[in-house]
Amino acid sequence: MTSKLPQAPPQTEPGDHGDADESRQTVAQLFRDCDRALRSFLTARLGSEHEAQEVAQEAYARLLQLHQPDVFSHPRAYLFKIAANVATDRMRQRVTRARVDQLAGFSEPVETASPDRRVLAKEQLDLVERALAELPPKYRRAFLLNRFENWTTAQIAVELLVQERMVRNYIGRTAIYCQLRLDGVSRSEAWKEVMP
Repeated sequence: MTSKLPQAPPQTEPGDHGDADESRQTVAQLFRDCDRALRSFLTARLGSEHEAQEVAQEAYARLLQLHQPDVFSHPRAYLFKIAANVATDRMRQRVTRARVDQLAGFSEPVETASPDRRVLAKEQLDLVERALAELPPKYRRAFLLNRFENWTTAQIAVELLVQERMVRNYIGRTAIYCQLRLDGVSRSEAWKEVMP
């Protein structure tokens, strides 16, 4: 499976070439020279070829968005650094998602659970609801759409009018905040630990 480099805009008029053209050309050359190595690097980190391809595409796109001349003096290094950062974000999201999934998953259904387990489950659910209410609306909405409506981060980004990266940030921070509150951390301490 091969990555697809983001489409470059049509050629500009002669004499109107600038840093943007040079950046696109550099990234196109990087794609030709480094794509296989980049995807191998990411597959080793993430354990998934599909996810490695997604991260590679995001890294190319981010590199194209940079407007810093020094980036293109060492483009391969920047490309791999960006890709490593995106991969790290993905792995953190996995950990966060696993923690939230543990919270949501009870080993036995509430109906067949003992009265004590039902009370505990209700208390935990109430605490999560209160924790969600303590968060900004976009954080809460992104989390609920993702976890309970099964919306993708791309769909949520359109709904909230933000970038997909910001949606992942909202979901991850919300999950961590809820876990901290469930662990007995005070509202102010959880807020300090999670919010920028």
